[in-house]
Amino acid sequence: MTTKTEKRRRQKAKVAIAIDRIANDDQVNPYARQHGDYVREGNKASINRGGTPVARWRSAVPPLLSETQLAAIELCWRLWDRAGRESGLVQDLLKVVGQPAPSGWSQQDALDHLARIKEYVPGPYFGVFENVCRFDEPAGVAGSKLATNRRSAIDAARICVCFVADIIHQRERL
Repeated sequence: MTTKTEKRRRQKAKVAIAIDRIANDDQVNPYARQHGDYVREGNKASINRGGTPVARWRSAVPPLLSETQLAAIELCWRLWDRAGRESGLVQDLLKVVGQPAPSGWSQQDALDHLARIKEYVPGPYFGVFENVCRFDEPAGVAGSKLATNRRSAIDAARICVCFVADIIHQRERL
């Protein structure tokens, strides 16, 4: 049988845990924390730096992607973002007639640029690069076309992404 003192002690322990959690403002549950790389930014925000393969490789210590490779990946992200947009039925009231689009590329320019990049990068490698960088496909899945086991597939995908990013950086003179 539990006494009133034991009940009070348990209640105080629960309250202390709740107060500690509120004080730390931990918004990430333990299951999510196991499967991500959460870093506390500032006073309130926890950012998952391990959500995508590129984010994990960028935040690894030492980084698994160089600055030049990241510049090439960011160029492709901007091109894919611009090429993926379709013109809607509503007029863009912020666009000044005769001026270029805010990102500097029209949709067709971005598509042409991507087509030119695809010409000088081998097709299977660009496919892995696009799946990992654009569609956030897990590296083990994307690299499974290049290797037989999971660890080798992850390494093959990372090496493929680095290789394609280096080619893009070299050819685009970033």
